[in-house]
Amino acid sequence: MTSSDLPAEGPRGASAPSDGGEAPFDDVITLSTSHDDGTVTVTVVGEVDTFTAPVLRASLDTQLEQQPTDLVIDLCGVQFLGSAGLAVLVETQKSARSRDVGLRLVANTRAVTRPLEVTGLIDLFTIADKS
Repeated sequence: MTSSDLPAEGPRGASAPSDGGEAPFDDVITLSTSHDDGTVTVTVVGEVDTFTAPVLRASLDTQLEQQPTDLVIDLCGVQFLGSAGLAVLVETQKSARSRDVGLRLVANTRAVTRPLEVTGLIDLFTIADKS
């Protein structure tokens, strides 16, 4: 299992503290990846908005370039999913489909499912519960 944390600056310009601790939850997005038998899981914690979506997009693109069998995006730790985050998910779905990579979202919180439902985008994705 490999893991990497990618903090991104939030809207107020806060960044991760230099002592190695975590920055305030609402100021940062943390991404970690794990690889298991051809399946890559990207776990997202924080808020996915205009400021953090590019970091998520870059991470997902990097994983798709590795041609995994399946890509799982775990959004259970997401407290806010804005339009920029929705756009990243749609773009990732298109890219995964063109590469013949299976894509699943793990989403069990209203902060994620509600924006997907309201926009009608939920039907584009396979949604799974966290196992």
